[in-house]
Amino acid sequence: MRYGWILSALLLTFSSHAQQSLKPLECQLTDTPQDHFLFYREQMVYHSEQFAIFQNFKGRVSTQVDLKTGKLIRTTFIGEPFEPKYQILFGDCPNVSQVLQIWMLSEVPYDN
Repeated sequence: MRYGWILSALLLTFSSHAQQSLKPLECQLTDTPQDHFLFYREQMVYHSEQFAIFQNFKGRVSTQVDLKTGKLIRTTFIGEPFEPKYQILFGDCPNVSQVLQIWMLSEVPYDN
């Protein structure tokens, strides 16, 4: 019985470390391919069979990625205390389907 608790604790420790080290989604901009964005599982607020939506900077930045084409649209709203302004960037996320599959598989619970 004691060994069962120890084994359970180790599995929980390893699974929490595995989720923390999930590979981020890497995307590059169309106009400036040297510029890359990394998106993490925690930033994804919605996904379906066709789209994934990421948010960061308290919702000021929203990124939509088409899962079928890998195309990215990133919208940034820079508001107060600055002069309100929008920035829209386009890019590509070449491995989006594979990365999201890994993220989804990492959420599947282990059998006891």
